[in-house]
Order: sequence, then structure tokens, then C-alpha cells
Amino acid sequence: MTSTNGTNGAKRIGKIADLKPDSKNANMGTQRGRGLLEKSLRQYGAGRSVLADREGNLIAGNKTVDVAAEIDLPVRVVQTDGNELVVVQRTDLDLDSSEGRGLAIADNRTGETGLEWNTEALLDLSASGIVDLEEFWKPGELEELLGHEEDYYTKKVTPIVYEPNGEKPDVSELCDLSKTEALIENIENSQELDEEEKRFLIHAAHRHTVFNYAKVADFYAHSSPTVQELMQQSVLVLIDVDRAIELGYMKLTDALIDVMGEDYAE
Repeated sequence: MTSTNGTNGAKRIGKIADLKPDSKNANMGTQRGRGLLEKSLRQYGAGRSVLADREGNLIAGNKTVDVAAEIDLPVRVVQTDGNELVVVQRTDLDLDSSEGRGLAIADNRTGETGLEWNTEALLDLSASGIVDLEEFWKPGELEELLGHEEDYYTKKVTPIVYEPNGEKPDVSELCDLSKTEALIENIENSQELDEEEKRFLIHAAHRHTVFNYAKVADFYAHSSPTVQELMQQSVLVLIDVDRAIELGYMKLTDALIDVMGEDYAE
């Protein structure tokens, strides 16, 4: 049974069953990779650690935990806030032994063979604003990876409904400006751009702002009618579909999808 007396109120993990799999894991895994992973754990024992959040939800190592549970490996948890590198030191191995070198190859090969991206999960994560896929793939790589899924840029997104709860959040909680501000700083410090180019690139930089729509919903629910009206005009919230059409948002979205669909159909 887990307890909440860990560091910073985190749940203390006592056994492997306390770890919860990632329901949105973008790696489907492969049968071959799973087989190599099981062989490695049985032959060489555990090498890398896995990563969980404060509640025991797995961030990395879902497949490893699955196999470890099957072969009844015990767990040892190291709680950290990410400000130090956790080193797993195997006291029974030497690097240049057959076991040490075998584990080094198995560590890389199991990851290589066990990776199969779930493109639907990637698209859903991107559409929700949780992650920006362009931070991890170049545009050409994204097109190659997602090109068969109605295309990354034209996929029709199912609306996500956020129900307000809790108190009004601070404005600073509504969006992540870190990438936007870093880009703007680089633009403003550039000695090679004229003022017109800077203005254009600064406008473009704002596309990297990531909104927390759950917080936006809370903020909207506790705001004045004037703020609510302006938020609706910006389509930060969608209360009335007919109003969105009146503002031209739906018509523009459909038109862009039609045009881009024609382009990418060639």
C-alpha cells in the first residue's frame, strides 16, 4: 500500500504494483522488443532505472515495469526532484566482462527494437497542447512519421470539454511563454535583422505559446463579462458554436482544412 509521507508529499512506492502505467503512452512497443527486454532482465538483471511522477504514474519505463512484474523483480525507489543525476551502480559487474558488455548492448538494442510510435496518441497529445511535437522532430521527420494519419496539419480534432472547478487561477498560470520569450529575446538581440523583420518574427514567435485550457476555463468562469466577451472573441473558450461561426472562426478553419487537404493530397 502506498503512503504520502515521501519527499514533498509524494506517494511512497513500496512494490511494483504501486506503479501505474501511462494511459497515453505514445510508444506502442513491439513483440520483439518485449522479448529482448525479458531476455535481458533475466540474463543480466536490471540496468537502467524507470521514472515515475509524484503519484506513481510512469513517465518512462512502462514496458520494463510490465516485464519486471512478470518475473517478480523487487523495486527500490529513489525519490528526487530532478536536480541531481541518479546513478545506478551495479556492484556485481565489470564493464569489460561478458555480462557488462552484453548489458551495454542489450540496453541500447532493446530500446531500438521496442519502439513503435502510436501516431494517434502523438496527434492527440499535440492537439491538446500538452506537447509541441516540433520540439522533438524536424518538420520533414514529422511528415514522414505522421503523413499517413490524415496528416499532422489537417487532422480534424475532436473538441475537448473543460469544466471549470476550483478558484480563479493567476494569469501567469494560463499559458507557458518560455519558448515564446526565448525566441523573442533571440530576435531582439539579433544584429542582422531590421526593425520590420523583427516585428514580423516577434509576431510569429507567439505561435509557440502553449495554453493551459483547463486553467483558462477556470479563469473564464471567474472573470468579468468584459473579459469573458474578449476571451470568446479570441476563441480561448467556445461557449456558442453559432457565435464562433459568426466571428468567422469556423468558416476560416474549414476553409484552411479544405485548401491544405488539396495541397497534401497531391
